[in-house]
Amino acid sequence: MRFSSPSPLRYRTETGALSNRGGLRTAQRLVRAGQAADPIRARLALAGIRRLKLIETEAGDLEAEIRAAVAATGANRLLAVCGVGPIVAAKILGETHDVGRFSSAAAFAAHAGVAPLPASSGTISRHRLNRGGNRQLNRALITIAMVQARWDPQGSAYLARKRAEGKTPPEARRCLMRHLAAVVYRSMVADAATARHDPQMGAA
Repeated sequence: MRFSSPSPLRYRTETGALSNRGGLRTAQRLVRAGQAADPIRARLALAGIRRLKLIETEAGDLEAEIRAAVAATGANRLLAVCGVGPIVAAKILGETHDVGRFSSAAAFAAHAGVAPLPASSGTISRHRLNRGGNRQLNRALITIAMVQARWDPQGSAYLARKRAEGKTPPEARRCLMRHLAAVVYRSMVADAATARHDPQMGAA
């Protein structure tokens, strides 16, 4: 959304990406301040802001429903993993269906497309990107890995350790995702075991 007054640069600086109510309020204020100069563009901009506010409200309602649904499953250990919020947890649980389908963390990792594929050459031992598996689960693990690499000391330490072993940055990230697949798998197994011993949770 662009507007001729105030300047586009100031507009973008003050509103940001219009991804929250604060940014939308600022955009609305700036548009109204300059609407006398270009009333048609101002009307279109204000209509766009109203649509964005509606979408934000709908997204908030959906997130609340997802949060409640995930809480009802008793996925406490899964939610305790750094980088796993209600949306990511819902994606993991929905794509996994039943963690009991997987005999091991390795089987789960293969299903998620994070099991390493050998790509060695001569005396150099390498692994290449696995483009198979469930891409939705893979994306969820990428999200967790990104959060941990930036915000979790254990995640950043894991990456640093792999880099010290001589792995390239992409290889280190793939190792982290494979590690996180095991963490997520064990968390779901533990949550499932708790649910089996809790009649209320099992009925959720």
